[in-house]
Amino acid sequence: MRIAMVSEHASPLAALGGVDAGGQNVYVARLTEELARRGHDVTVYTRRDDPDLPDRVPLPGGA
Repeated sequence: MRIAMVSEHASPLAALGGVDAGGQNVYVARLTEELARRGHDVTVYTRRDDPDLPDRVPLPGGA
């Protein structure tokens, strides 16, 4: 299944302990990893919290 996750506030790439990083970031990252582990094609759309990040960043687990 192809899944598009929209996380307008919590980037799964945010460094924990930062200004906008906490439980929701961890939840989005772990849910994405688990869905990918189960064979789903997952893409997360989120805001870019660092202008130096590339447009696409692979997440652990293949998402």
